[in-house]
Amino acid sequence: MLCQQPETVALAVRACRDLGVELHHCSTAKTAIEKFSLQRFHGVIVDDQDGPNAASLLKDLRASANGKKSVIIALAKADAVLDAVFGAGTHLVIYKPLTHEKLRNGLRAVRPLMGKQQHRASLRVKVDVAANLTVNDTVNIRVKILDLSSGGAALSVPKDCPTIKSLKLSFALPGQETTITTVAELAWKNAWGNLGIAFVNTDPAFTQSVSKWMNARPVAK
Repeated sequence: MLCQQPETVALAVRACRDLGVELHHCSTAKTAIEKFSLQRFHGVIVDDQDGPNAASLLKDLRASANGKKSVIIALAKADAVLDAVFGAGTHLVIYKPLTHEKLRNGLRAVRPLMGKQQHRASLRVKVDVAANLTVNDTVNIRVKILDLSSGGAALSVPKDCPTIKSLKLSFALPGQETTITTVAELAWKNAWGNLGIAFVNTDPAFTQSVSKWMNARPVAK
């Protein structure tokens, strides 16, 4: 991880520990490249606040034998122009403001790419549920929920999804007819058109409905 913000590093260390992942922190791109020259790392986390250092590191990684196959994870503000900051090749963006849960869920989304098995850090259920996503209070998009927890969800969305400022998700749980709705915020986005959202200001009735349904289902592996 290349980052100069101690609070961010502390959150990342905790999230990685939850997932059984060992995190190596570097404060400079030079130190990170030196580590890569000695061993291969499955993933790299860079922060948009360290733009020049991050761009330098990713450029060198793409040219190195140990870095070509690493999963690139960017921590960024919602309005960041990622191609300009990091160049091509970012696999996952985790959006600020960062929280422990947002980091953990984002990192969990790319664990399979890093050759790691999923760790049961939180209860979630794999689903295939059609839903309606209201973006910025004006645009309604049909999406698919891929997995669901009481705190958030992973979604498959169309490629032409607009820039997201606010979200509202509406869907019916499998086997149920009643539509439930919650406000959400963007947590992460990957290179394959999937989004991670976190439920915010959730109605207790919504949380209870989702939790009750999930607890009767198998945990995603």
